[in-house]
Amino acid sequence: MIETRPVRGIVPVVSTPLTKEEDIDIPGLKRLVEFLIDKKIGGLWVLGTGSEDMNLTFSKRLQVARTICEVNAGKIPLMLGAGFFAMEDILNFIRETEGLEFDAYHVMPYHPLLSLDRLDWFYRHIADNCPRPLWIYTSANWSRPITPEFVSGLKEHPNICGIKFSTRDSVAITKVARLADDKFQVITAVASQLYACLCMGSRAHTSSLGSCLPEILIRIYELFTEGKYDKALSEQHRLNDFLAAFSRNTKTDNFLQAADEKYILSLRGICNEYVTSYYRNVSEEEKLSIQRLLKEYNFF
Repeated sequence: MIETRPVRGIVPVVSTPLTKEEDIDIPGLKRLVEFLIDKKIGGLWVLGTGSEDMNLTFSKRLQVARTICEVNAGKIPLMLGAGFFAMEDILNFIRETEGLEFDAYHVMPYHPLLSLDRLDWFYRHIADNCPRPLWIYTSANWSRPITPEFVSGLKEHPNICGIKFSTRDSVAITKVARLADDKFQVITAVASQLYACLCMGSRAHTSSLGSCLPEILIRIYELFTEGKYDKALSEQHRLNDFLAAFSRNTKTDNFLQAADEKYILSLRGICNEYVTSYYRNVSEEEKLSIQRLLKEYNFF
């Protein structure tokens, strides 16, 4: 078993490049992973919600997992998503991928009305049947909000190694961040609150924006860790102004901003702009707006 390495810094939620026909764009995916590895990132969060994982078939997720693990080849920590609606699919996916080279699995429970008792069973059952360490993965956008006390209880399971805790509840973030130790890691999320999460004790932060614009997130993280707090905060304000200027139309239609992020990746020559069919691509008017913003803020 590959030991779970410490995860520090910016951990991009890796976008899933697609062809116009919605096949996995393997060359684009390889370019994206190589592009990210060349940056000062802390790891790769593969097949997360920002990867459009819930819209991908079992076989397409296998393609993504095999491709990214091959390109990364153990260079940096890699957390592989195995979240499905059916427990059978979760366990089958784990069996199909356990021979790949990566650090741990993560699983999002896509059942928003399950009680905390059932979520406790859910994670313990997976961890008991998992050949690699398991990350808890929670977001109030997708499942029932979980409490710091719930996390503390699961932390004691010998095969649960950490949590990605995505919420805007600063009190809960502070409490969960304090649970981190040598055997249990905590990753926070949401690009607009990176600086705040670092202030609350987070040592690693995920964002789907990290796939297309990793540089600004890395800059905020590095300035903060160097003790240049005013500069880090100024860069966070600049990033938040950029995000606020984005058209809200794609987020309204798609909920996630995968279309905007993939369009930025296409401008960078990394992959196509296409998203899964539940979502829509950015319009021509939105493309012009994104180009204008990128030029104005000069993030890359």
